[in-house]
Amino acid sequence: MRRIYVTVATIAVALSLAGCGGNDNASTSTTGTVLEVQEAGDPLVFTLSADAQSSLNGAIITVAAKDLKGAQPADVARGDNVKVVTQACASSMPPQCQATSVEVLDK
Repeated sequence: MRRIYVTVATIAVALSLAGCGGNDNASTSTTGTVLEVQEAGDPLVFTLSADAQSSLNGAIITVAAKDLKGAQPADVARGDNVKVVTQACASSMPPQCQATSVEVLDK
C-alpha cells in the first residue's frame, strides 16, 4: 500500500512540474504601439499595444537604455511605433517581458 502512495505522489509532483516554465525564454519579435509609458528612465518600462494575436499584446516591456534604438528613454511617448524583441517573458497576466532590443520606428 505504501508503494501506491509513493507512486501517486511521484506522479502528482511530475504533473505539477510539467506546467512550469514553458516558453518563458523563447525569443519573440513584434511591432506595435506604445500604449503607456510607465517609467521613462533607465530602464524604460512601457505597455505595448500589438496585434491581438501577438503574445506581446498588452505586455509590460522593460528595456535598458543601451538596448533602445532610435530615441532616448525620455523621448519615448504614447503612440510611438516600436519593434520589440524579447528574450524572457514571465507567464503572467499581463505578460511582463525583458526586451533585448526596442527600436522606435516612428513617433
